[in-house]
Amino acid sequence: MNYQDYRSQFGGAIEKIGGALYDTVAYATGVSVLLNFFNVVRNNLALSNMELAGTLASPKAFMIRAIRVVILQPPMSMARAAAGAIQPGAVNNVATLINTGVLTLTIGAKQYCQFPLWMLPAGSGACGIQASDGDVADPGEIQDMATNGEPDIFNVRVLTKPIFLGPQINFISVLTWPVGVALAGGLNVNIQVILDGDLLRPIQ
Repeated sequence: MNYQDYRSQFGGAIEKIGGALYDTVAYATGVSVLLNFFNVVRNNLALSNMELAGTLASPKAFMIRAIRVVILQPPMSMARAAAGAIQPGAVNNVATLINTGVLTLTIGAKQYCQFPLWMLPAGSGACGIQASDGDVADPGEIQDMATNGEPDIFNVRVLTKPIFLGPQINFISVLTWPVGVALAGGLNVNIQVILDGDLLRPIQ
């Protein structure tokens, strides 16, 4: 995609830098079936870098080249499940959230993409492991932690065609699940959506 297509919006002088737009929302265990992202200014850079709710401040624009979803699941220690049973814990929490969730990106009134969450790996973070405490007696304990995909910066969903997000155009990303997911440990887990790509702004 040629940046020259958008020069009329920037007076002919565009500065392009690598960047990301990100937002974080808590998943309420067993309850959440829909989460909205980028629709609120959170005033906390650990959670979001949105300057305005649901839009980019003029004259900034953004070229979305990849979409990433991070499940900010902390490590857990759980009782070991019996042979053949599902093992509750961090790995199962992440697996269930990404296996049943769907991300939709809408810009203006038009839907631009829709992906199952398992297609949108985080490309960073802790890698999932499971380890027994060595107790031979049942049930014993297991400790695990997990992330959405291998923690490799190249393990991200790169879009086949970049999506242009123009100045002052409303946009929202929505995650949906058919039913609420009851997370092991009964704790809410933060989920972060990252739009990865290029920030376009006038040359200063």
